[in-house]
Amino acid sequence: MSHLRSPVCVYVYVCVCDSRGPRLGLVTAAMSPRLVAGSGNVSTDNFGGFASVRTRNLDPPLDLSPYDGIELRLFGDGQRYKLIIRPDANWDGIAYCCSFDTRPGVWQAIRIPFANFFPVFRAKRVAVGSGAQPLDPSAISSIQIMLSKFEYDGQLNPNFRRGPFNLPISHISTYLAADLPPRFVHVSSAGVTRPNRPGINVDQEPPAVRLNDTLGGILTWKLAGEDALRASGVPYSIIRPTALTEEPGGMPIELDQGDTVKGKISREDIADLCVALLSCSAARNITFEVSSRVPFSQAWTLPDPTRPPFPRDWAAALSAANIRPGVTGRTVAGVYTGKQPEAEALQAAGITAPASSCKSTASPTAT
Repeated sequence: MSHLRSPVCVYVYVCVCDSRGPRLGLVTAAMSPRLVAGSGNVSTDNFGGFASVRTRNLDPPLDLSPYDGIELRLFGDGQRYKLIIRPDANWDGIAYCCSFDTRPGVWQAIRIPFANFFPVFRAKRVAVGSGAQPLDPSAISSIQIMLSKFEYDGQLNPNFRRGPFNLPISHISTYLAADLPPRFVHVSSAGVTRPNRPGINVDQEPPAVRLNDTLGGILTWKLAGEDALRASGVPYSIIRPTALTEEPGGMPIELDQGDTVKGKISREDIADLCVALLSCSAARNITFEVSSRVPFSQAWTLPDPTRPPFPRDWAAALSAANIRPGVTGRTVAGVYTGKQPEAEALQAAGITAPASSCKSTASPTAT
């Protein structure tokens, strides 16, 4: 499993203090398909000073042993939080913790290796070998994020402040430290971002764009599929071919971004490209269009039909075309992002990018 999203309700547990003294209160956290927002007001009165978001117990437990750690994508508020992993269904048993600092006012991708987690019981460290073992990523029962005035063994959290807190989280996923090639190659279609693009002349577009609504929103649904893959956390490549033909492969090709190209391309060339991308680390997390340079009205045949074309160096073609991650050609908040990464295009337009469109900042070191 490469992506973690709890399929059940997420709860926030906070310390509630009234005339009867401290007790544990329960508040449902705000959730959307792409965003969990843990927010509230923390008081240190009457033994308070903590709040947390925790999944229900996962059944069966998650086996994340093939991965190196957990990645959080969040909008920081400058405080230090704890990521807590629980290995069993016990509510108050030994858990595994690692603290991380957030930067105020920016989206961050924070990676925490499994090796950095250590066993604790009620915020006190438990020595490995004397009642606890190292974290076993093959059996994860629940995941929790906590804001607390305490670190561990009675030490205070240096980046805690009482009062309001807000920690929007767009996703929690696993990661692999190695620079791996795509795990998923998706063949989409050129033109998926063109319906309803500002300033576009639909009459000059291919039939699928002109007839998108008549065809049941075929391109709209293809774009939704792309968006789901980009948000999944799975290393991917998204190919947008122009019109597919049954002509032989080996066509002179053109790679581009921004979703403006038109034309045709051989199915054989697309099949060859798909296979090549699975072993090309430079193709990880990119979206691009591909077309041939052969005019649509001109039939294509190999110069010598008795000799197959030389193998194509797709990695060199990607580099020569300056294909970059983060470029989708989508229209976001009324802005056509073109050949720029979405976050850059929106920043240039003076618009704050939504969580799913923001480029992550460098990951801070987990403490």
